[in-house]
Amino acid sequence: MIQNKLGLFKIITLLIGLLAFSLTSCSNIPLIGKKKGEKVDQFPEAKTVSVEGMETIKGANPPKRETQKPSTHTPLPKKETETKVASTPPRPFYSPPLPFFQLGFRRKVVILDFENKTTYQDEKIGEAAAKKLSDKLEATQRVVVLDRAVVSERLDREGLKFESLTDPSVMKHAYRSLGIQAFVSGTVTDVSILSSKASETSEEEVAFATAKVEIRLMDASTGNLLKSFIGRSPLFGTKESGEYSRSKAVLKAIDLGLDEILEGFINQLDLLDWTTTIAKIEGDQVYVNAGKLSGLRIGDMLEVFEPGKEIIHPTAKFSLGWTRGQLKGTIRVSELFGVDAAIGKIVQGQGFNLSDVVRYTVK
Repeated sequence: MIQNKLGLFKIITLLIGLLAFSLTSCSNIPLIGKKKGEKVDQFPEAKTVSVEGMETIKGANPPKRETQKPSTHTPLPKKETETKVASTPPRPFYSPPLPFFQLGFRRKVVILDFENKTTYQDEKIGEAAAKKLSDKLEATQRVVVLDRAVVSERLDREGLKFESLTDPSVMKHAYRSLGIQAFVSGTVTDVSILSSKASETSEEEVAFATAKVEIRLMDASTGNLLKSFIGRSPLFGTKESGEYSRSKAVLKAIDLGLDEILEGFINQLDLLDWTTTIAKIEGDQVYVNAGKLSGLRIGDMLEVFEPGKEIIHPTAKFSLGWTRGQLKGTIRVSELFGVDAAIGKIVQGQGFNLSDVVRYTVK
């Protein structure tokens, strides 16, 4: 009986000891929540930080606030979605090339005297107009202007009897013999002059003028008229004063009239084939009537053809032009000499004659 009581006492004592130990070891555990009036510090002292969109918090390492710089970029307007429509692929462009003007070879042109059909017959208006046209064509560097008197002299030496270079048969001979591509004639009409004193107190004269200029382009190979060009000058821009003011105003009017038609004239002239002729043959060397002035260069390849045949319209009885004759051979320009002549060395072919036609070829 006494032993049983002692065993129970020991068990109660052990339970009391275990309970006391548990309470002592758990006294340092922080409490969740706090009692009224009790202060509980779970974090060390730190700054209070406020973050936009969040509550005010306190901590030793508060989150760093990022400061955003104001944007200077202007947002682009929202682009509406475009509806793309499928298109058919482009067709290849098949067309003949533009006319090839023989790499800038110059055409030989003879300018004949201009007719003066004005009331000012004492003035050399026609001669002045021809001279102005010659100067303008030379300035383009696309034309070789031959002097009319020089051409007449050369044709005389060949025994050709003629009264005028405007005769179609004479033009054809000049084409075959001298390699001339075109002849030009012209007329000046409708010259009007307006003059007055510069002021009431001045005796100096001021003059204005108008003029009508017509030029005619003729194909030397056929003697046919290709086209006529007419230019008219306004009063504006012809003012001249002082001595010979009237003559100066007329010349300026003619100059303006030629400027009006010069471009069309050059374009029409470029449509003529560039050809030249043979002046002499010595062994394998062929001397041709074209050289540096005409635009030839050393190394250029030239083809030599038979003259071909002139086709005459059966009803109208005018020349339609020349067919291209049979190819005889090729020569290469080896030397330029004189004002406008060259020597070509035969590369292939034989049987060349002075009547043959020489053309440029691209190799």
